[in-house]
Amino acid sequence: MRRRASVLEWMWNTVQRGERKLIRVMVLASVILLLMQLSAIRDPLEFYMAVSAQVEEPPLELPALTEVQKTWQLRLKATPAAPIRVLQNGKVIGTLANGEKQLTVESGQVLLDGRGLAQIIQVQVINKDIQLVEPRQNQIVVIQGDIKSLRVSP
Repeated sequence: MRRRASVLEWMWNTVQRGERKLIRVMVLASVILLLMQLSAIRDPLEFYMAVSAQVEEPPLELPALTEVQKTWQLRLKATPAAPIRVLQNGKVIGTLANGEKQLTVESGQVLLDGRGLAQIIQVQVINKDIQLVEPRQNQIVVIQGDIKSLRVSP
């Protein structure tokens, strides 16, 4: 019977040692978790990026790319001549009061504002830069006292 008690004692002692080790691991994991959560000094991603930058080659510094807007020449003709305002990006870039006007425009939308005019006016694209796909050469926009848009794209 003595032997049986020693086996049970051995098993009990093994379980207690395992419990002690498990408690130590859990306390250590809790401390590490607490330190990681309180670590407001450095974001883990920033830390990784700083370490990887030291290990690898330094990243290439590219100058900030400023978007340069290309301008295009566009000649519009209003028939009959009328004070149609030509707007782009909220700014008046010209009027067609004399009937025909050479304009410098950017890619995007050009608005033809004919509000307040009682007659029907046709605005024709007489000339444009050859790189422009839109508007088409000789394209006509009919304005009846409203605002029409003309797309400008290379």
